[in-house]
Amino acid sequence: MKKLLVAAMAALSVSGAVMAADQAGNANVEIVSAILISEDTQIDFGQIINIDGTCSMASGGLLSGTTGMGCTGTETSGVFSIAGTSGAVVDVSVTPGPAVDGVTYNPVVDGVLTRTLTGGAATVDVIGNIVLSSASDGVKDIAYTFTANYQ
Repeated sequence: MKKLLVAAMAALSVSGAVMAADQAGNANVEIVSAILISEDTQIDFGQIINIDGTCSMASGGLLSGTTGMGCTGTETSGVFSIAGTSGAVVDVSVTPGPAVDGVTYNPVVDGVLTRTLTGGAATVDVIGNIVLSSASDGVKDIAYTFTANYQ
């Protein structure tokens, strides 16, 4: 009986040692400043003659387009400022809005789609093209969305 009791106690002590364990863990988080975006300069294609076609803006505001539209010369690219955590990298993108009275604007980020917030800031130029399709005369203010997200 004594041998059986010793064997049972030994089995209990061995099984208790392997049935539970603890290990400390860590939670990691990087706190960053909220991204602030401002439109410093509104893109401006100037005057375009109302015929169906496309007027494109390249880097530096250089215009070219469908013959007869008068889409020539240099106009103003859009400029956005981004503020946030210094040294952080952000992805930037643009999304077109709805057409207005037969005029569609297709925005394009000028340059790379990632920017480093040097000193907590960066600027991004926006170019693109205007497409006329049975457009009506007049000044058009066509909305689009500029987005910046931390990587």
